[in-house]
Amino acid sequence: MIKRIITGVAVACFWVGVLRYLPGWALFVVLQLFAGLTLYEFYRLCERGGMAVSKTLGILGGMVWIGVLYALPLHIENGLPRGFPYESLLLALMFFGLLTQLLLDPKAKDPLRNAAVTALGFCYLPFMLSFFLRLAQWGSTGPFEITREGVFLAFYTALVLKMCDAGAYACGIAFGRHRMFPRVSPKKSWEGFVGGMVVAVASSVGAVEAAKHFSSIPAGPFAQVSLCHAVVLGLVLGVVGVLGDLIESLFKRAVDAKDSGGYLPGIGGVLDVFDSLVFAPAVVFFYFSWFHA
Repeated sequence: MIKRIITGVAVACFWVGVLRYLPGWALFVVLQLFAGLTLYEFYRLCERGGMAVSKTLGILGGMVWIGVLYALPLHIENGLPRGFPYESLLLALMFFGLLTQLLLDPKAKDPLRNAAVTALGFCYLPFMLSFFLRLAQWGSTGPFEITREGVFLAFYTALVLKMCDAGAYACGIAFGRHRMFPRVSPKKSWEGFVGGMVVAVASSVGAVEAAKHFSSIPAGPFAQVSLCHAVVLGLVLGVVGVLGDLIESLFKRAVDAKDSGGYLPGIGGVLDVFDSLVFAPAVVFFYFSWFHA
């Protein structure tokens, strides 16, 4: 447990430093790195379960996807991203390329499952994690642009989710009695879940109020967020984070694996750290796009 706490604090400090101090291009590089590592771990899990995977093609596709999104922010004013469905074209080309590669490779094993697992990995990790980049681009008006408001949006998302994780872990250790989802994750408890939700709401409200009252923090869309919306957003992010954690546990249990990797003492792999963050940035992005644009 001590190793887990030390590693968790170190990873949290590193991620806070990345979001707070690194320039935009470096943030892009770090996101590319983590997307590639988590996808590699996911594909290794699948191989451990006896499934054929096109690892190189899948990881390359994920990096190309994030690179193109970095070059073409949604809010750019030159008409290309808004007037041309470049994302749909890119997805179509990538999936067509995957199927063509399996067709032309005489050594490809189990092409149906290979295509399904490779595509699942791309959608599960690079595609969903790329919404962190979308958040960091909030309000951008030109190619390769990261904004201060966007970086704070990404920071807010990571803060709420990891504080929720910490609260759930602490409360689960101290008070956990009733198993929450024993079929998938035997150690998770309802007491830990409630503790995580309380911490998630407190973190959300604290971050929103700080953005409103401290001039050093770029408020951006947070200037229009009420206390009620901050509470609801904290709850929604907390629930989405728990579901992300459980989904990764489901994948690990399917191949009889305890961790996604062994790089981080006491925790496991990079995917074990990012599992609760996979779906949350998309929630924040669409929330602010639809309700506070």
